[in-house]
Amino acid sequence: MKEKIKIAFAHNQITHNTEGLLAGVSQYIRDKGDWQLIIWPDSSQKSLQFLKERGCKGAFVSVQTTTKAKELLRIGIPVIGVATIQNLLNLPFVSANSRQVAQMACEYLLKKKFENFAFFGITQARWSAERLEYFSRYLAEKGKNVQAFREKQVLVANDEPATFTRLWIKTALKTGQQKLVEWLNGLPKPVAILASCDTFACHLINVASEAGLNIPDEIAILGVNNDIAICNICDPPLSSIAFNFKKAGYNAAKLLDKMITGQETMQGQCIEIRPTHVETRGSTDVYAVEDPDIAQAMKYIRQNAHTPLQVDAIARHVYTSKRALQLKFHKVVGKSIHEEIVQAHFELAKALLIETNLPVDEIAVRSGFHYPSNMRRAFKEITGMLPHGYRQQQRPQ
Repeated sequence: MKEKIKIAFAHNQITHNTEGLLAGVSQYIRDKGDWQLIIWPDSSQKSLQFLKERGCKGAFVSVQTTTKAKELLRIGIPVIGVATIQNLLNLPFVSANSRQVAQMACEYLLKKKFENFAFFGITQARWSAERLEYFSRYLAEKGKNVQAFREKQVLVANDEPATFTRLWIKTALKTGQQKLVEWLNGLPKPVAILASCDTFACHLINVASEAGLNIPDEIAILGVNNDIAICNICDPPLSSIAFNFKKAGYNAAKLLDKMITGQETMQGQCIEIRPTHVETRGSTDVYAVEDPDIAQAMKYIRQNAHTPLQVDAIARHVYTSKRALQLKFHKVVGKSIHEEIVQAHFELAKALLIETNLPVDEIAVRSGFHYPSNMRRAFKEITGMLPHGYRQQQRPQ
């Protein structure tokens, strides 16, 4: 029997993100059939050297700093970095597409009619700084400004371990919360805040609540990663941008395979983790419109997107006439209430197509389209493709 090629996944801590990447790597291994994956709980240079000496031909490694990237480049086997903070030189790495994250956040929050925007993160982390940059850029194009929390810059050596953890402690915790409370109190209300990851967003919810600020009516908070354990422990539960980690893991494994076989070399390639949708929970379950009928109608549509919705029923729910609601909707939202209903069904169907293996016809029912033909029509108009094609595009391949 042919000996399998040994591949290592060296990571100090398995998280929500790495679990998703591992699912994609595992899928590639099942498809390929001749890899053996070794899970290794340490990502040090010493460990990688040990794994190489015992026959590992390539590895996925937690690499946060430039110094560590230099060390791994000298080991002599193909390596792909995950959980990065700093520039990794020629080391290929897996990273979320910050531009798409920011664009999705902007579109989502603008649809909720917010006029005031802010950002909370650690600007010394590369991915956090990128999300702030793109978030500010996209909103500037819409004539909006972003007020960013500016943490105290701290000196962190390139070779310092657990860089992200230390940054978090030194900036968000060690200096105390008073500066953050003052920043939150000084923001114009209502305000929508993008936090660069769910951990920061959860911390922000706790600080805002302790400061007596209402979430989401005064401050709506959107996280990134859709780590369900973190999102659901927040009060209110945290809305967050979800990623297709599995497909990114699959693509990373494909690149590692090409480097092992000599088809490619390490040239700093970026394997993108693409955002898929926003999972709305309590922290953004609000619409920043002054008209209470419109705010209530939009909230009702989102909360009942899993059922077929009729304009008559929505009008009865907000105690107004169908005609009056339609006119208000056009004036305040800029589109018809029917278009808002279709969009709500579409967002739910999109998430089900990506995250489940349910048949397309069943998804049409569960997302409120009722008939598959209605869902096909909506997907064709919005994405240019049919539901099955959209699902295939999002799957590892």
